[in-house]
Amino acid sequence: VMLAAALLLAVGTSAVLAKQITLRMKGGGFQVQGDLKAFDSTKYTIFSNTLGTMSLDASRFDCLGDNCPSGSLAAPVEVAALVSGSTGNVQIAGSNTIGNQLMPSLIQSYAARNNFTTTKIVGENPLDVTFKIADASNREVAEISLARYGSSTSFRALLDGAAQIGMSSRPIKDKEVASLSGVGLGDMRAPTHEHIIGLDGLLIITSEENPAVALPLDKVAQIFSGQITDWGQLGLPPGKINVYAPSSDSGTFDTFKSLVLKPNKVKLVDNAKRTPNHSEQSDLVARDPLGIGVVGIAYQRNAKALNIETSCGLISKPTRFSMKTEEYPLTRRLYLYTAGQPEDSLARGLLEFATSKDAQPIVDASDFIDQTPVGLPFIDQSPRIAFALNATAEDFDMPLMRDMISTLKDAERMSATLRFQTGVSKLDNKSLADIKRLRNILSQPTYKGKTIMIVGYADSVGAFSLNRDLSRQRAKAVQTALLAEDKDKLAGLKVATYAFSELAPVACNDAENGRRFNRRVEIWVGE
Repeated sequence: VMLAAALLLAVGTSAVLAKQITLRMKGGGFQVQGDLKAFDSTKYTIFSNTLGTMSLDASRFDCLGDNCPSGSLAAPVEVAALVSGSTGNVQIAGSNTIGNQLMPSLIQSYAARNNFTTTKIVGENPLDVTFKIADASNREVAEISLARYGSSTSFRALLDGAAQIGMSSRPIKDKEVASLSGVGLGDMRAPTHEHIIGLDGLLIITSEENPAVALPLDKVAQIFSGQITDWGQLGLPPGKINVYAPSSDSGTFDTFKSLVLKPNKVKLVDNAKRTPNHSEQSDLVARDPLGIGVVGIAYQRNAKALNIETSCGLISKPTRFSMKTEEYPLTRRLYLYTAGQPEDSLARGLLEFATSKDAQPIVDASDFIDQTPVGLPFIDQSPRIAFALNATAEDFDMPLMRDMISTLKDAERMSATLRFQTGVSKLDNKSLADIKRLRNILSQPTYKGKTIMIVGYADSVGAFSLNRDLSRQRAKAVQTALLAEDKDKLAGLKVATYAFSELAPVACNDAENGRRFNRRVEIWVGE
C-alpha cells in the first residue's frame, strides 16, 4: 500500500527528462514516471526524482510514451489483467462497415489469444450486438456492446459519452472535431485520438452479366445522380439503370459522396434503392444485369468490380496493392476514434490490440486491406511510367525521368507509401505508424545487405524545381523518422534518398483528391 501511495505521489512530481517513460500497472490503479535507465525484457530500471532508482517487474506494467524500449508497446496486454480494472461493459459505436465483420473478429481474437471465450448475442435490432466474455471457469467477466448504425453515429456516441470507442470508415469532419473538442475530449485528429486499423477500397459494382468494364468517375457521378439513366448513353446495350446505394448514415456513402458526388456537384438520385446492409446491396446488384452499386472491397461477393478511368487518362484497377498504396481513387482508411487513451482497461487493451501488427492478419481475413508492407516489381508499375511520359513540358524533365527509371528498374516497390499535406514535409498519422511497420519489416534477415531507396515526390502545384526541393525534404524527413530509433536494427541496410519532383504521378493533379495521392514518399528495395 505504501509503495502504491509513493508511486501515485511520484506522478506529476518527477521532472521531464530526455528518456522519460510512464509505467502503468496492468489493470490500472497507479503509475510512475521516470527516466529509463535500463530494460532487459524482464524488468525496467528507472530513476524517479521522488523515489530514486528502482527496478520494476516488466510483466506487471505497461510502458507508455515514445521512449519505451522497442517491443514493449507491442506486447499483448493480458485480458485477465485488464478485466480487473474494467467497468465490465465497453460500448463501441459507429460504422457498419467495420462493425459488421472486422470488429467482431478483433474482439473474438483478442479474447481467444488470452484464453477467454466470447458469446455473441444479437439484439432485437440486428445492428446491435453484445459479446459476453467469460474466463476459463465460464464465469462472465465483461461484455462489449456494438452499435453499428453508421460512421456519423460514432461521433455522436463519443459526444454523449455513450461509447468509449467510435468506428468510422471516413475521416472525422471539421464540425465533429469542434464539437468533441468543445466538450473537453481533445483534438480528435491527434495520434492519441485517431487510430487507423486498416484500409478499404470502394468498388463500383455491376452484375457479371453487364458488359461494362471501366467507367470515369464523372460518369459514375452522373449515373448515381440520375443524369445518366440508361446504359445506352454509355455506348453499352440499352436498358434503364437501377441505382443501389448505402444508407445516409453509412461511412461508405459519406466517402462516396466526398470522393465522387461532391466534386461533381451532384446529389444522389431520389429513387436509389438504399440499404444499410452492404452484403445485401452487393447481392441485389449481382442479380440485376441493369444495376450498379457501391460497396467496400469486403462486400464484392458475386458482383463485378469496374476499373476506374480518371480525368487525366489513368486507368486504375481495384487491386489490393493499389489500395495498400492508397492510389486507387476510391481508397479509404478505417478509423477508430477515442478521447485519448480509454480509461477502461478492457477498452484500452482492445484498442492496443486492434492497432498492433498482430491484428493485421485479422484485417486481411476480413477482406479488408491490411497495412503490412508487401512488394511489387518495377515492371508492374510501368503503366504509370508510360503515362508520365505524356506530361506537359512544365511538369516534366527528361534527364530526371531517365535517372528515375535507371534507379528503380531493378528494384521492388514496397506498398507502404508515406503522405504529406500541401507544401510541407510533416508525416500524417498513418505514415507515422507505417514507419514503425517498415522498420520491423526491413530489419528481417531477408533485407540484410539490400539498398533501401527513399523516393520523394510532389504534386504539380508550383514550379518543378521547387517541387523537387520539397520532394527531397520529404524523402529526408522519412529517412530521419526511419532511423530515429533502433539504428542498430537497420545496421545491415544501405539507405539512399532520391527526389523526383512531380514525375510519375499516381493520380490526376487537376483536383485536390488526386494531388493528395501525389504528395508522397515511396520505399523501394534494391540490391
